[in-house]
Amino acid sequence: MIHDPITHVCVIGRSIIGDVATRNPYSYGGPVSGPHFIGRDAEVADLVSRMVSGISVVVTAPRRYGKTSLIDRAAELVREDHGAVISVNLMHCPGLDTFASRLVSGAYATEGGRVRRARQSLPELLRRLRVQPALTLDDTGKPRFTFGGLAERDAIVVLDDVYAILSSLATQRPAVLILDEFQAVGELGGGLAPALKALGDQHPKVSLIVAGSRQHLMDALVLSRGAPLYNMAERLALGPIDERVMVRYLVDRARHGAKEMTEAAAGRICELAGPVPYDIQRLAYEVFDRAGDRIDSSDADDGMSGVIRREDPNFTDGFSRMSIRHRRVLVGIAVRRLVERPYTAEFAREAGYAGPPGVRRAIEALGADETLSERQGALVVADPFFAEWLRRL
Repeated sequence: MIHDPITHVCVIGRSIIGDVATRNPYSYGGPVSGPHFIGRDAEVADLVSRMVSGISVVVTAPRRYGKTSLIDRAAELVREDHGAVISVNLMHCPGLDTFASRLVSGAYATEGGRVRRARQSLPELLRRLRVQPALTLDDTGKPRFTFGGLAERDAIVVLDDVYAILSSLATQRPAVLILDEFQAVGELGGGLAPALKALGDQHPKVSLIVAGSRQHLMDALVLSRGAPLYNMAERLALGPIDERVMVRYLVDRARHGAKEMTEAAAGRICELAGPVPYDIQRLAYEVFDRAGDRIDSSDADDGMSGVIRREDPNFTDGFSRMSIRHRRVLVGIAVRRLVERPYTAEFAREAGYAGPPGVRRAIEALGADETLSERQGALVVADPFFAEWLRRL
Protein backbone atom coordinates (compact mmCIF):
# COMPACT_ATOMS: atom_id res chain seq x y z
CA MET A 1 0.00 0.00 0.00
CA ILE A 2 1.41 3.38 -1.04
CA HIS A 3 1.34 6.08 1.68
CA ASP A 4 0.22 9.44 0.33
CA PRO A 5 1.40 12.14 2.77
CA ILE A 6 -0.79 14.83 1.18
CA THR A 7 -3.91 12.71 1.58
CA HIS A 8 -2.85 11.89 5.14
CA VAL A 9 -2.50 15.59 6.04
CA CYS A 10 -5.85 16.42 4.43
CA VAL A 11 -7.60 13.68 6.41
CA ILE A 12 -6.09 14.97 9.65
CA GLY A 13 -7.08 18.52 8.71
CA ARG A 14 -10.69 17.50 8.04
CA SER A 15 -10.76 15.67 11.36
CA ILE A 16 -9.54 18.69 13.29
CA ILE A 17 -11.80 21.14 11.49
CA GLY A 18 -14.79 18.89 11.84
CA ASP A 19 -14.40 18.40 15.58
CA VAL A 20 -14.90 21.72 17.35
CA ALA A 21 -13.96 20.17 20.69
CA THR A 22 -10.40 19.51 19.51
CA ARG A 23 -9.71 23.06 18.38
CA ASN A 24 -6.85 24.62 20.29
CA PRO A 25 -8.30 26.72 23.14
CA TYR A 26 -5.26 28.97 23.56
CA SER A 27 -4.36 32.09 21.58
CA TYR A 28 -1.15 33.94 20.80
CA GLY A 29 0.25 36.03 17.98
CA GLY A 30 -1.52 39.31 18.72
CA PRO A 31 -3.81 41.09 21.18
CA VAL A 32 -6.28 38.75 22.88
CA SER A 33 -9.92 39.27 23.81
CA GLY A 34 -12.94 37.39 25.11
CA PRO A 35 -12.08 34.22 27.07
CA HIS A 36 -8.38 34.64 26.31
CA PHE A 37 -8.17 37.96 28.17
CA ILE A 38 -7.57 37.17 31.83
CA GLY A 39 -5.92 38.42 34.98
CA ARG A 40 -6.22 42.17 34.41
CA ASP A 41 -9.58 43.01 35.98
CA ALA A 42 -8.16 45.59 38.40
CA GLU A 43 -6.09 47.29 35.70
CA VAL A 44 -9.06 47.41 33.32
CA ALA A 45 -11.25 48.97 36.01
CA ASP A 46 -8.57 51.57 36.79
CA LEU A 47 -8.11 52.46 33.12
CA VAL A 48 -11.85 52.69 32.35
CA SER A 49 -12.37 54.90 35.41
CA ARG A 50 -9.78 57.36 34.14
CA MET A 51 -11.00 57.25 30.55
CA VAL A 52 -14.53 58.23 31.56
CA SER A 53 -13.21 60.93 33.91
CA GLY A 54 -11.02 62.67 31.33
CA ILE A 55 -7.78 61.68 33.06
CA SER A 56 -4.75 60.94 30.88
CA VAL A 57 -2.70 57.78 31.46
CA VAL A 58 0.61 56.37 30.24
CA VAL A 59 0.58 52.57 30.15
CA THR A 60 4.01 50.94 30.24
CA ALA A 61 4.93 47.28 30.08
CA PRO A 62 7.60 45.08 28.53
CA ARG A 63 6.72 43.52 25.18
CA ARG A 64 4.05 40.79 25.21
CA TYR A 65 2.75 41.67 28.69
CA GLY A 66 -0.66 42.46 27.17
CA LYS A 67 -0.82 46.25 27.25
CA THR A 68 -2.59 46.46 23.86
CA SER A 69 -5.09 43.78 24.93
CA LEU A 70 -5.70 45.73 28.16
CA ILE A 71 -6.25 49.02 26.33
CA ASP A 72 -8.50 47.38 23.73
CA ARG A 73 -10.65 45.85 26.47
CA ALA A 74 -10.96 49.16 28.33
CA ALA A 75 -11.81 50.96 25.07
CA GLU A 76 -14.44 48.34 24.29
CA LEU A 77 -16.13 48.94 27.64
CA VAL A 78 -16.08 52.72 27.16
CA ARG A 79 -17.57 52.36 23.67
CA GLU A 80 -20.29 50.09 25.07
CA ASP A 81 -21.15 52.98 27.40
CA HIS A 82 -21.46 55.25 24.31
CA GLY A 83 -18.04 56.79 24.76
CA ALA A 84 -16.15 58.29 21.81
CA VAL A 85 -12.81 56.52 21.38
CA ILE A 86 -10.18 57.09 18.70
CA SER A 87 -7.33 54.59 18.71
CA VAL A 88 -4.18 54.72 16.58
CA ASN A 89 -1.18 52.40 16.75
CA LEU A 90 1.81 54.52 15.77
CA MET A 91 3.83 51.49 14.71
CA HIS A 92 1.22 51.01 11.98
CA CYS A 93 1.76 54.55 10.69
CA PRO A 94 4.71 54.69 8.26
CA GLY A 95 4.36 58.45 7.93
CA LEU A 96 2.39 61.54 8.83
CA ASP A 97 -0.09 60.93 5.98
CA THR A 98 -1.20 57.63 7.50
CA PHE A 99 -1.26 59.07 11.02
CA ALA A 100 -3.56 61.91 9.96
CA SER A 101 -5.78 59.56 7.92
CA ARG A 102 -6.31 57.26 10.88
CA LEU A 103 -7.09 60.15 13.18
CA VAL A 104 -9.77 61.41 10.78
CA SER A 105 -11.16 57.90 10.22
CA GLY A 106 -11.40 57.50 13.98
CA ALA A 107 -13.17 60.84 14.35
CA TYR A 108 -15.68 59.80 11.69
CA ALA A 109 -16.36 56.51 13.45
CA THR A 110 -17.24 58.26 16.71
CA GLU A 111 -20.23 60.04 15.20
CA GLY A 112 -23.56 58.28 15.63
CA GLY A 113 -24.91 55.29 13.72
CA ARG A 114 -24.43 54.24 10.13
CA VAL A 115 -27.37 56.21 8.72
CA ARG A 116 -26.38 59.35 10.59
CA ARG A 117 -22.80 58.98 9.45
CA ALA A 118 -23.83 58.70 5.83
CA ARG A 119 -26.31 61.58 5.81
CA GLN A 120 -24.97 64.06 8.32
CA SER A 121 -21.67 63.28 9.99
CA LEU A 122 -19.47 63.18 6.89
CA PRO A 123 -20.23 66.76 5.75
CA GLU A 124 -20.04 67.93 9.37
CA LEU A 125 -16.68 66.27 9.84
CA LEU A 126 -15.19 67.74 6.67
CA ARG A 127 -16.33 71.23 7.65
CA ARG A 128 -14.40 70.90 10.89
CA LEU A 129 -11.11 70.01 9.22
CA ARG A 130 -8.84 72.85 8.14
CA VAL A 131 -6.63 70.47 6.14
CA GLN A 132 -8.91 68.60 3.76
CA PRO A 133 -8.26 64.92 2.97
CA ALA A 134 -9.00 63.25 -0.34
CA LEU A 135 -12.25 61.29 0.03
CA THR A 136 -13.23 58.04 -1.66
CA LEU A 137 -16.05 55.59 -0.94
CA ASP A 138 -15.76 51.82 -1.05
CA ASP A 139 -18.43 49.47 -2.39
CA THR A 140 -20.36 49.63 0.89
CA GLY A 141 -20.31 53.42 0.98
CA LYS A 142 -17.69 53.58 3.72
CA PRO A 143 -15.44 56.62 3.29
CA ARG A 144 -11.67 56.46 3.05
CA PHE A 145 -9.68 59.55 3.97
CA THR A 146 -6.19 60.05 2.56
CA PHE A 147 -3.60 62.78 2.75
CA GLY A 148 -0.70 63.21 0.36
CA GLY A 149 2.66 64.78 1.17
CA LEU A 150 1.51 66.10 4.54
CA ALA A 151 3.96 68.44 6.28
CA GLU A 152 4.39 68.16 10.04
CA ARG A 153 2.70 71.52 10.68
CA ASP A 154 -0.36 70.32 8.73
CA ALA A 155 -0.42 67.01 10.60
CA ILE A 156 -0.46 68.97 13.86
CA VAL A 157 -3.40 71.00 12.52
CA VAL A 158 -5.26 67.73 11.81
CA LEU A 159 -4.42 66.52 15.32
CA ASP A 160 -5.67 69.83 16.72
CA ASP A 161 -8.97 69.54 14.82
CA VAL A 162 -9.54 65.93 15.88
CA TYR A 163 -8.81 66.87 19.50
CA ALA A 164 -11.38 69.66 19.21
CA ILE A 165 -13.97 67.17 17.89
CA LEU A 166 -13.34 64.88 20.85
CA SER A 167 -13.53 67.83 23.23
CA SER A 168 -16.95 68.82 21.87
CA LEU A 169 -18.18 65.26 22.39
CA ALA A 170 -16.75 65.19 25.92
CA THR A 171 -19.48 67.54 27.12
CA GLN A 172 -21.98 64.67 26.86
CA ARG A 173 -20.00 61.43 26.96
CA PRO A 174 -16.48 60.14 27.61
CA ALA A 175 -13.96 61.08 24.92
CA VAL A 176 -10.65 59.26 24.58
CA LEU A 177 -7.64 59.42 22.25
CA ILE A 178 -5.42 56.32 22.39
CA LEU A 179 -1.93 56.34 20.89
CA ASP A 180 -0.38 52.89 21.19
CA GLU A 181 3.35 52.21 20.64
CA PHE A 182 3.85 55.86 21.48
CA GLN A 183 7.64 55.50 21.50
CA ALA A 184 7.44 55.78 17.69
CA VAL A 185 6.04 59.33 17.83
CA GLY A 186 9.46 60.92 17.39
CA GLU A 187 9.99 59.06 14.12
CA LEU A 188 6.82 60.67 12.75
CA GLY A 189 7.70 64.18 13.78
CA GLY A 190 9.52 65.96 16.58
CA GLY A 191 6.69 68.46 17.09
CA LEU A 192 3.90 65.95 17.75
CA ALA A 193 4.67 65.21 21.40
CA PRO A 194 4.87 68.90 22.45
CA ALA A 195 1.66 69.54 20.48
CA LEU A 196 -0.10 66.79 22.44
CA LYS A 197 0.92 68.42 25.73
CA ALA A 198 -0.53 71.75 24.60
CA LEU A 199 -3.73 70.09 23.36
CA GLY A 200 -4.12 68.19 26.59
CA ASP A 201 -3.94 71.46 28.52
CA GLN A 202 -6.40 73.06 26.12
CA HIS A 203 -8.93 70.20 26.23
CA PRO A 204 -8.82 68.81 29.79
CA LYS A 205 -11.96 66.67 29.40
CA VAL A 206 -10.35 64.47 26.75
CA SER A 207 -8.51 61.46 28.14
CA LEU A 208 -5.22 60.82 26.34
CA ILE A 209 -3.94 57.26 26.69
CA VAL A 210 -0.38 56.63 25.52
CA ALA A 211 1.29 53.24 25.72
CA GLY A 212 4.68 51.82 24.88
CA SER A 213 7.05 48.95 25.52
CA ARG A 214 10.44 50.64 25.06
CA GLN A 215 10.89 51.90 28.60
CA HIS A 216 13.84 54.22 27.97
CA LEU A 217 12.01 55.88 25.06
CA MET A 218 8.78 56.22 27.06
CA ASP A 219 10.78 57.78 29.90
CA ALA A 220 12.24 60.34 27.50
CA LEU A 221 8.80 61.20 26.08
CA VAL A 222 6.51 61.06 29.10
CA LEU A 223 7.97 60.11 32.45
CA SER A 224 11.33 61.83 32.95
CA ARG A 225 11.56 65.41 34.18
CA GLY A 226 11.80 67.63 31.13
CA ALA A 227 10.02 65.12 28.84
CA PRO A 228 7.50 66.68 26.40
CA LEU A 229 4.53 65.08 28.21
CA TYR A 230 6.04 65.14 31.71
CA ASN A 231 3.51 65.40 34.53
CA MET A 232 0.61 65.19 32.06
CA ALA A 233 -0.49 61.58 32.66
CA GLU A 234 -0.80 59.05 35.45
CA ARG A 235 1.35 55.97 35.06
CA LEU A 236 -0.09 52.46 34.87
CA ALA A 237 2.72 49.90 34.80
CA LEU A 238 1.80 46.30 34.02
CA GLY A 239 3.54 43.49 35.82
CA PRO A 240 3.22 39.73 35.41
CA ILE A 241 -0.18 38.09 35.89
CA ASP A 242 -0.46 36.13 39.15
CA GLU A 243 0.72 32.58 38.41
CA ARG A 244 -2.26 31.13 40.28
CA VAL A 245 -4.57 32.96 37.90
CA MET A 246 -2.62 31.67 34.90
CA VAL A 247 -2.71 28.09 36.20
CA ARG A 248 -6.50 28.21 36.62
CA TYR A 249 -6.83 29.72 33.15
CA LEU A 250 -4.67 27.03 31.54
CA VAL A 251 -6.58 24.21 33.25
CA ASP A 252 -10.00 25.71 32.40
CA ARG A 253 -9.12 26.34 28.75
CA ALA A 254 -7.76 22.80 28.34
CA ARG A 255 -11.09 21.50 29.67
CA HIS A 256 -12.84 23.76 27.16
CA GLY A 257 -10.83 21.98 24.46
CA ALA A 258 -11.96 18.59 25.83
CA LYS A 259 -8.62 17.70 27.44
CA GLU A 260 -7.63 17.40 31.07
CA MET A 261 -4.58 19.36 32.21
CA THR A 262 -3.16 18.75 35.67
CA GLU A 263 -2.33 21.77 37.83
CA ALA A 264 1.25 20.50 37.91
CA ALA A 265 1.38 20.67 34.10
CA ALA A 266 -0.07 24.18 34.10
CA GLY A 267 2.49 25.22 36.71
CA ARG A 268 5.28 23.70 34.62
CA ILE A 269 4.12 25.68 31.57
CA CYS A 270 4.25 28.87 33.64
CA GLU A 271 7.68 27.92 34.98
CA LEU A 272 9.10 27.27 31.52
CA ALA A 273 7.52 30.20 29.64
CA GLY A 274 6.63 32.73 32.33
CA PRO A 275 6.04 35.33 33.39
CA VAL A 276 4.97 36.92 30.09
CA PRO A 277 1.32 36.04 29.25
CA TYR A 278 2.02 35.84 25.50
CA ASP A 279 4.81 33.29 26.01
CA ILE A 280 2.69 31.20 28.37
CA GLN A 281 -0.14 31.09 25.83
CA ARG A 282 2.29 30.17 23.07
CA LEU A 283 3.74 27.25 25.00
CA ALA A 284 0.28 26.12 26.13
CA TYR A 285 -0.85 26.11 22.49
CA GLU A 286 2.06 23.85 21.51
CA VAL A 287 1.53 21.56 24.51
CA PHE A 288 -2.18 21.18 23.76
CA ASP A 289 -1.51 20.28 20.13
CA ARG A 290 1.07 17.64 20.98
CA ALA A 291 -0.52 16.03 24.05
CA GLY A 292 -3.12 13.33 24.36
CA ASP A 293 -6.38 13.61 26.28
CA ARG A 294 -4.53 14.12 29.57
CA ILE A 295 -1.79 16.75 29.81
CA ASP A 296 0.89 16.30 32.46
CA SER A 297 4.21 17.94 33.27
CA SER A 298 6.19 15.87 30.77
CA ASP A 299 3.94 17.23 28.02
CA ALA A 300 4.98 20.77 29.01
CA ASP A 301 8.65 19.89 28.50
CA ASP A 302 7.81 18.18 25.22
CA GLY A 303 5.97 21.32 24.12
CA MET A 304 9.01 23.46 24.90
CA SER A 305 11.14 21.18 22.71
CA GLY A 306 8.55 21.50 19.97
CA VAL A 307 8.65 25.31 20.01
CA ILE A 308 12.46 25.29 19.95
CA ARG A 309 12.54 22.93 16.97
CA ARG A 310 10.05 25.11 15.16
CA GLU A 311 12.00 28.29 15.87
CA ASP A 312 15.47 26.85 15.34
CA PRO A 313 15.99 28.43 11.88
CA ASN A 314 14.98 31.88 13.18
CA PHE A 315 17.09 31.59 16.32
CA THR A 316 20.07 30.32 14.34
CA ASP A 317 19.81 33.15 11.83
CA GLY A 318 19.53 35.86 14.49
CA PHE A 319 22.32 34.40 16.59
CA SER A 320 24.65 34.11 13.61
CA ARG A 321 24.23 37.82 12.85
CA MET A 322 25.57 38.84 16.28
CA SER A 323 29.20 39.44 17.11
CA ILE A 324 30.97 36.58 18.84
CA ARG A 325 31.22 38.57 22.07
CA HIS A 326 27.52 39.42 22.08
CA ARG A 327 26.84 35.72 21.61
CA ARG A 328 29.02 34.83 24.59
CA VAL A 329 27.27 37.41 26.78
CA LEU A 330 23.88 36.00 25.76
CA VAL A 331 24.86 32.40 26.40
CA GLY A 332 26.36 33.33 29.77
CA ILE A 333 23.17 35.08 30.87
CA ALA A 334 20.94 32.29 29.50
CA VAL A 335 22.86 29.59 31.34
CA ARG A 336 22.66 31.53 34.62
CA ARG A 337 18.96 32.32 33.94
CA LEU A 338 19.02 35.40 36.23
CA VAL A 339 22.18 37.54 36.39
CA GLU A 340 22.16 40.08 39.21
CA ARG A 341 25.77 41.21 38.80
CA PRO A 342 26.68 41.13 35.10
CA TYR A 343 29.48 43.68 35.33
CA THR A 344 31.99 41.66 37.33
CA ALA A 345 35.50 41.01 36.04
CA GLU A 346 34.80 37.25 36.14
CA PHE A 347 31.78 37.50 33.86
CA ALA A 348 33.70 39.84 31.53
CA ARG A 349 36.50 37.30 31.15
CA GLU A 350 34.03 34.50 30.40
CA ALA A 351 32.45 36.65 27.68
CA GLY A 352 35.82 37.45 26.14
CA TYR A 353 36.07 41.08 27.24
CA ALA A 354 39.04 42.76 28.86
CA GLY A 355 36.83 44.23 31.56
CA PRO A 356 33.30 45.20 32.64
CA PRO A 357 32.98 48.31 30.37
CA GLY A 358 32.87 46.09 27.27
CA VAL A 359 30.19 43.89 28.84
CA ARG A 360 28.19 46.98 29.73
CA ARG A 361 28.24 48.19 26.12
CA ALA A 362 27.16 44.75 24.90
CA ILE A 363 24.31 44.55 27.40
CA GLU A 364 23.15 48.05 26.49
CA ALA A 365 23.06 47.06 22.80
CA LEU A 366 21.23 43.79 23.50
CA GLY A 367 18.79 45.60 25.78
CA ALA A 368 18.07 48.29 23.18
CA ASP A 369 16.76 45.67 20.74
CA GLU A 370 14.94 43.88 23.61
CA THR A 371 16.98 40.68 23.37
CA LEU A 372 17.78 41.18 27.05
CA SER A 373 15.44 42.59 29.66
CA GLU A 374 15.48 43.28 33.37
CA ARG A 375 13.30 41.15 35.61
CA GLN A 376 13.24 41.09 39.40
CA GLY A 377 16.35 43.26 39.50
CA ALA A 378 18.31 40.86 37.30
CA LEU A 379 19.14 40.48 33.62
CA VAL A 380 17.43 37.74 31.60
CA VAL A 381 17.12 36.72 27.97
CA ALA A 382 13.72 38.20 27.18
CA ASP A 383 12.39 35.35 25.03
CA PRO A 384 12.20 32.17 27.15
CA PHE A 385 12.29 29.96 24.04
CA PHE A 386 15.42 31.65 22.74
CA ALA A 387 16.93 31.37 26.23
CA GLU A 388 16.29 27.61 26.28
CA TRP A 389 17.68 27.30 22.75
CA LEU A 390 20.86 29.04 23.95
CA ARG A 391 21.13 26.70 26.93
CA ARG A 392 20.97 23.71 24.58
CA LEU A 393 23.82 24.86 22.34
